[in-house]
Amino acid sequence: MANIEGNTTYGAAYHGYWPVNFNALNSHFGTEDDLKALSDALHKRGMYLMMDIIVNHVAATATPPSLTYDQFQPFNTASDFHPFCFIQDYQNQTQVEQCWVGDSNLALADINTEDPNIVSTYNSWIKNVVTTYNVDGLRLDTVKHVRQDFWPDFLSSAGVFAVGEVLDDRYNYTGGYTKVMDTVFNYPEWFNLIKAFLNPQADMGLLSSSVDLTKQNFKNGAMSTVSFSENHDNARNPSGIFDPMLIKSIMTWTFGGDGIPTLYYGQEAGYSGGNDPMNREALWFTSYSTDVTYYKFITKLNQARKLALADKTAKFVSTPAEVASSTSHHIALSKYPMLTVLTNSGNSSANIEWSITKSGFKSGVTLVDVLSDACETVQVASDGSVPVTFKAGAPKVYLPATSLNSTSVCGAKAQANTGGSSSSAQDSGAFHSQAATSSVIVS
Repeated sequence: MANIEGNTTYGAAYHGYWPVNFNALNSHFGTEDDLKALSDALHKRGMYLMMDIIVNHVAATATPPSLTYDQFQPFNTASDFHPFCFIQDYQNQTQVEQCWVGDSNLALADINTEDPNIVSTYNSWIKNVVTTYNVDGLRLDTVKHVRQDFWPDFLSSAGVFAVGEVLDDRYNYTGGYTKVMDTVFNYPEWFNLIKAFLNPQADMGLLSSSVDLTKQNFKNGAMSTVSFSENHDNARNPSGIFDPMLIKSIMTWTFGGDGIPTLYYGQEAGYSGGNDPMNREALWFTSYSTDVTYYKFITKLNQARKLALADKTAKFVSTPAEVASSTSHHIALSKYPMLTVLTNSGNSSANIEWSITKSGFKSGVTLVDVLSDACETVQVASDGSVPVTFKAGAPKVYLPATSLNSTSVCGAKAQANTGGSSSSAQDSGAFHSQAATSSVIVS
């Protein structure tokens, strides 16, 4: 979408969130043909095009009565907008949906999405956008500022996967939006995730509570969420958390649970910008290096999740994660065949011994920590517990040796532990049946 031009009190609209014309592209990024070419190039590489869109507002450097509406398209009369008022009370849902975001320097004029003509225009618009550019998915900005019953028909017109941004720390409030769209970013979990790893004195019990609260308040639990550890609206984690093991643990949590894991560009490079706009650094300053710590770590995380997805003895996607064991400083999250084990003790801590009492795995199963450089192994004890040694606070992701293959991360370790065979059939009895059959149907 074409954005407001020139500098404002808050700089230029380089980010794309200050639209003025829904019928035109942002010319600074290219033409319609350029976007079509990008879509084609992505699809040829087996990738998807996800478009970030706004329906709540347009941007203006004036407010009524000075504001002139004819600068906007396609909504260009005062009646196309909610009466002017800035949000004063975010606990008042009417204000959240019908008053304006921003301030007198840069106001986000709130479009009247109760008007049936505007609704019809929007539904036709999104259908055309998705079709024209062969879009595979949508990120929906400022979702909570638009009435909930607007979204079903709009998304039906789009006909593609959508994830909504509901910036709020309340589970019941955010979870309500999963009834009207495919998924939402799990913001309540994110708030607790950052608190839990803020420092070694923080309370990891927040994550146990988060798992339960998400299941209680979200349609299909965390399976109807996108899990994230950073984004463009919040300060990057290394700007306030200086321990690399805590940063790695935060990332690991998002890959080990039920939500769709996402990364914000620059995490792989260790970017550490603070609040907006400092957290929106240019990526080309990295020279796109892959020979950096976090890039290599994230690669292992991604490989681990792919192995879990590929395990034919598991129903990884539909099996909900369970907290296997937890204390105020450690947590084990089980999502067969993956066991994610984390501590907030930090990289300055001595070796810490811990036992996961309810791992779900049967005795004798060999588990491989695919994040460790040495691909360390541990055997499940006769009572089903798993002994863990945290070294300098490093996060762990365990997979059964039989879930690995010779070309995967820790492939050599898999070969050694399975006698040269990586057949997943050997692992069919690795998990207790009561845990393995705990699944839901995601609609």
